[in-house]
Amino acid sequence: MISRKKARGKAKRAAKAKAKVAVAARNQPLQGGRQMQMIDTDRSDGVAKCDHGLVPSHYHWTSHGEFLSTSNDMKLCKVFLQAFVAEFDGAGGDFLVAYHATKEKYADVWKDFGKMSFVVSFLLACGTSKVLEGNARIARKYAALSSYYFEMYVEVDLLNTRAYPSWAKINELYSADMHTLVSFLKKRIRCSCLDEKYKEVKSIPKIGLCCNTVCPLPCGKTNRSATKCCSRCRAANYCSRECQVAAWHGHKGECAFYADLKAKFESEQE
Repeated sequence: MISRKKARGKAKRAAKAKAKVAVAARNQPLQGGRQMQMIDTDRSDGVAKCDHGLVPSHYHWTSHGEFLSTSNDMKLCKVFLQAFVAEFDGAGGDFLVAYHATKEKYADVWKDFGKMSFVVSFLLACGTSKVLEGNARIARKYAALSSYYFEMYVEVDLLNTRAYPSWAKINELYSADMHTLVSFLKKRIRCSCLDEKYKEVKSIPKIGLCCNTVCPLPCGKTNRSATKCCSRCRAANYCSRECQVAAWHGHKGECAFYADLKAKFESEQE
């Protein structure tokens, strides 16, 4: 009988392989190797403006490597995003409130891999543009929404390659230092627009957040290399053993919940 440790390793490798196939399909170029570009119609010189890898939704690939069949998905996705962001802002930055407020009306977007892929790429492109404009606050918001929320949603609910979203990472990105923000976007866009910016910020220490609500550090921030995650659920990070112990009473129920989700996920992957 295979050991539990080996079974977990096998499950993780299978999940990663499945995710790579889906991402590879999503990131394939258009037929003939061409990439779509958005034209900045406000420019008098008519020079094409870089779209940072954004491809209109009807050219996005499904998780099965097929083209989406409709050409109106891009408009629907943008309407969905406007509604989601309005709910998100109205709830003070609460992802779950925005999700529950839009999940029924925009079920066709939430349940479709191609449409969600467009949503992610659109937010990444917007976040990159905001970094280049010098608006880091909005760039952080777009990055947190794009990746660590919508990307993880796809992995959990559509691809089943992740047990649950990493809320610690989502919150970390939402208040990220410039090194973390630019690095995150640079890895996901298909252009070199952030290469110079990355050279400027790569010496900035990456900041991590302590999940202890009464952490003595200012805003619970510390060097990310110094943080440690809960070994049981791996869903919470702490700056020290003392903070982990202090937060245990509040984290105990959450820890058990995520540990059960993780165990169920790994058993289903065997």
